[in-house]
Amino acid sequence: MRRHAVSLTLAVLGLGLVLPVAARAQDEKVQVQAEVVLASKKGSEVEPPELAKMKEQFQKQNFNFTSFKRLSLQVLEVTAAKPTELKLPSGSNASLQLLSMKDGIATVRVAIPRQPTLDLELGRQGAVYQKAGKYVGGELILVLSPPAK
Repeated sequence: MRRHAVSLTLAVLGLGLVLPVAARAQDEKVQVQAEVVLASKKGSEVEPPELAKMKEQFQKQNFNFTSFKRLSLQVLEVTAAKPTELKLPSGSNASLQLLSMKDGIATVRVAIPRQPTLDLELGRQGAVYQKAGKYVGGELILVLSPPAK
């Protein structure tokens, strides 16, 4: 399995997710909000309006997407015991697995078919954007963040 640096993610804001500390290595788990967004250069729709912040971040990094549409949103329990699967609209699955927890920071492996496998360090705040493949004239973006309170 290939490992690539976090720099391959499209954008990293604050390196973080909420991480409840768990007891033992195999019992460790973390709650992660997983959002799948379709970013494209067709039109200028931003749906829902909360994605305007994502659009702004992408523009600052010279990603020229003009339209952002949320396709799914769910909270996942990611564990060390086995990978958690997230079905993508393209028909493939993203796989998230907790590798370790130390000082409130989790290392989570994110594997998406035809994309580099990444080991990301996630804390208590911010969001991580990961490219998840092409879909209906745009790019799927997996957004990992703390669950909404």
